[in-house]
Amino acid sequence: MKELLDYRNQNLWNEISKDYNISFEDSLSKEYGCFAQNKNVIFYIDKDNLSKSSFTHEMLHVYLRCKDCFISGGLNNTIRQNSILSSMFSQELLEHMGNCLDHIKMLPIYLNLGFEKEKFLLDFYENKCTSEELYTLKQNYKIQSSINQNAVDFYIGKLFAILADPNTEFDYSKELEEFKKIDPILFEANNKMIENWKEIKLENRKVWDDDYHTVLFGYYQDLENWILINNLN
Repeated sequence: MKELLDYRNQNLWNEISKDYNISFEDSLSKEYGCFAQNKNVIFYIDKDNLSKSSFTHEMLHVYLRCKDCFISGGLNNTIRQNSILSSMFSQELLEHMGNCLDHIKMLPIYLNLGFEKEKFLLDFYENKCTSEELYTLKQNYKIQSSINQNAVDFYIGKLFAILADPNTEFDYSKELEEFKKIDPILFEANNKMIENWKEIKLENRKVWDDDYHTVLFGYYQDLENWILINNLN
């Protein structure tokens, strides 16, 4: 633990270990991770590369649970109640979206603890939407005038990656304009959802004003409207 904790993250560890039964396993992928179920948490650690920043990142995922904020699971349950959305949102996409939403809340805490932004993500320096990917999306998103439902997963995944990217050195303004043109209604639904999520407090939450369920409900309504407008089935 001396290699994973210092004065910056000790209090975070104390809070998590107070609420959860914690165990450690070696990461087969050599990437840090965590799995939480009920009051049990497994942290996956790269024993050949003990990193306080990577461990803190994973602790922050659990910290959101300590604050009764289960946005990822809530998103999954929200989408799965609709058969049309379930057919377009893969499980991988939902996990990616949940991860992005977690990261949006985690980053300010991570920085306030004194950790470097550049170490927040392994792919920090990777452009989240290349010109080739954008071209592919533009070419395949619509078949004649109808939405290609197989391309929706890719559209939302890339949009979330852009909107949650912590590397402010990347200027995605042109890409975002293209996403708007490709599907303005779907763009607005996802952008609004993320902006509403940013307003939710983790500390001193008011039950009615700061409930992430209201964010998910609004998102679901916007997606239903998008389905109706585009006559998707």
